[in-house]
Amino acid sequence: MMEPQRVSTGIPGLDRMLGGGLIARRPYLVTGGTGSGKSLLGLTFLLEGIRRGEDVLLVAVDEPPSEILENVRAFNWDLSAIHTLDANPGQRGIKRMHDVQEIKALGDLKAMRDLGEKKSAADSDEIAIQAIHLKLRQQMQARPFKRVVVDSITSIRRFALKASVEPQAERTETQSLLRFLSEREVTTLITSSPGNPAHLAAEEILTRGEILLTRKWIGDRSVRQIKIIRVRGSAHDYERRPFTITPSGILVG
Repeated sequence: MMEPQRVSTGIPGLDRMLGGGLIARRPYLVTGGTGSGKSLLGLTFLLEGIRRGEDVLLVAVDEPPSEILENVRAFNWDLSAIHTLDANPGQRGIKRMHDVQEIKALGDLKAMRDLGEKKSAADSDEIAIQAIHLKLRQQMQARPFKRVVVDSITSIRRFALKASVEPQAERTETQSLLRFLSEREVTTLITSSPGNPAHLAAEEILTRGEILLTRKWIGDRSVRQIKIIRVRGSAHDYERRPFTITPSGILVG
């Protein structure tokens, strides 16, 4: 039996914890609180893809791409090759850092099950998972992204709740999106904030693995740890490991 193809996260210590990296063409969840390093891990994963000559995409929900650039300015990373989909309500189309490739209102694709269906007033300012799925499907006809980061699905869920999307419909749309990406041979990272441990969210059920980032203060010292919660189809490290954010990025001890 052939070993599954591995995808490097761009963080050697994390790859070792994962038994050699992520299994290719599968979706994974990165969970952590505010300031835990989720977005940084996602960008590191995308930059590793660029180093390997891959097309990569950041679906930005929490912050506009310009702020994401500003947040990592201290690392002196060149993010110009990262394509972005600004999925915050009211934003527009697919962009490339410093170079707008397409100006097309994302609102044209919001919360519709059929392109021919008229939008309701309640949908006019909301972003649904289905809208992102539809836009990705359109863009990937021309550009075969190999790595996609969605940052974050927690914010998408808030928009869905505001638009009164039924939980079962949200789960179905999430499953449809993740299956589409896997069928297109995309390795996907989805960031999320910790939820209610008594109720599993759709992404916790539908992703193939989960990486947990934690951060706590001991006196005036910030202590960060990383743990592999689960990975389907692969042996992995079960220990909680310390990690630091250095001038060159994330370093797992």
